[in-house]
Amino acid sequence: MPKGHHYGRTQTRAYTGEYHRINANVFKPLLTTPLGSYSINSEYLSDNHRKLVLKENENGVRYVTFTINKTPHQIALKLDNSSASNKLYITCPYCQKQRQHLYAIKHAYACRQCIGLHYASQSERPQERLMRRIRKLRKELWGFDWPEVNNMFEQIAYWPKPKWMRWKTFEQKRNNIILLEKKYWPMAITQMKTTFGDRFMAEKSN
Repeated sequence: MPKGHHYGRTQTRAYTGEYHRINANVFKPLLTTPLGSYSINSEYLSDNHRKLVLKENENGVRYVTFTINKTPHQIALKLDNSSASNKLYITCPYCQKQRQHLYAIKHAYACRQCIGLHYASQSERPQERLMRRIRKLRKELWGFDWPEVNNMFEQIAYWPKPKWMRWKTFEQKRNNIILLEKKYWPMAITQMKTTFGDRFMAEKSN
């Protein structure tokens, strides 16, 4: 959990960012390779979380088995042939539901719901959620590498129009961000006053 989100409160939730996540696409090459033993190439996983055995059942469905803490964890590989992208799903060893991701915990692989993990955004205060949205819209308009794109103290009113974008489109997007920033700052100032007390001095309006 990013530092500062709890403001001195004891963290009681576990968050997805605290655990290494494996994506279903990691297993896609195993749909056509010979059955046998393989290993996931990741320095963040233990040996037991990396090593797997690829097998196939009588119905032709392939699955992998991880032996973690002497316990086998079977994960089926199910291809969604109904979509144009042929998306691959992996099943959670505990609830058997199809997932796009599983998380590596101490002695298992499991989905977010079975472990009881939360997204960091679920614990965000309203102004934090609004700040994240503003930064996202800024990056969509000016790019991730634009100087001060994450600096909330920088006003965007005079930031230039990106090349090849129509003025009308640019002004609509920019004005939308400006409106969100006007909504954000009263909330942020209130939180700063609560956090810092007399040490915080809000800028006087002209």
